[in-house]
Amino acid sequence: MLSSDTMIKPVDSPDAFEARIILVEDDKMLRESVAEYLTLVGYDVISVDCGLKFYHTIAEQNFVAAVIDLGLPDIDGLQLAEYIRNNTTMRCIILTARGSVDERIAGYNFGADLYMVKPVDCRELASALGRMLQRTSLEHKPSQGKWSINCQRANLITPESGLLQLTTKEMSFLLSLAESSMEPVLRDTILTTLGYRTDEYANRALESLVRRLRRKIESVYGRAPILTHHGIGYSFSAQIEVI
Repeated sequence: MLSSDTMIKPVDSPDAFEARIILVEDDKMLRESVAEYLTLVGYDVISVDCGLKFYHTIAEQNFVAAVIDLGLPDIDGLQLAEYIRNNTTMRCIILTARGSVDERIAGYNFGADLYMVKPVDCRELASALGRMLQRTSLEHKPSQGKWSINCQRANLITPESGLLQLTTKEMSFLLSLAESSMEPVLRDTILTTLGYRTDEYANRALESLVRRLRRKIESVYGRAPILTHHGIGYSFSAQIEVI
C-alpha cells in the first residue's frame, strides 16, 4: 500500500497549469486511495482499472500525465507506456511492484518518465507529479520566435535558424497545421490533406509520421511544438509562416 499519513501540498502547486491526471490501477482499494490523495492536494484525477478504459478515456479527454500499473488484467502496462510515448505528449509514471533492474530499464525503454516501485508514499508521488507537470507546462507554452516552412526547398526553419529537410508528407502535414494559427486541426482533415483514407491503417500511418517528425525536430531544436489533442487532431504550438 501507499503511505499518505501526512497531507502535504505538492512541491509545485498544480493550480497554475493544467493538472488532469489519468490513473490506471486494477487494485480497487489502492486506486481509490491514490486518486483520493491526489485529488485532495489539487490534481484533477480520472481513474480506470484496465487498459481498454484507458484508451477510451484518453480519446475523450486530454491529460497531461498518466500513472499506470504494469500488472493490468487485460494488457501489460508497458504497452500503455509505449503508446503514450509514441502518440501523445503526456508524461508517464509507472507505479508497480516489479522492482528488478531489468524491469526498471524496460519501463524507461518503453517510455516512462519515472519508474516508482510500490509501496510508495503518496507525498512522493504528488511531489514527482508537481515537478513533472511544471516542466510540461513550460514546454507547452508557445515557443518564442517564429518557425518557417520553405516550400521551395522543402525544409523547416527553427527560431534559431536550424534547418530540417522535410519529406513531402511531413511538409503537407506542417502546412495543414500552419493554416490553423495554433488551433487544433481535425485528424480527418489532415488525413485528407495527406491523401490517406480515413481508416485504422491511415491513422497508424499518421501517428508514425508525427512520431518521426517530432524526433527529427527534437534532434535539432530540443523539443517539438507539435501537440496531440486526443480524439481531435494536432496543432503547432508556435507561430509558423510559409515562405
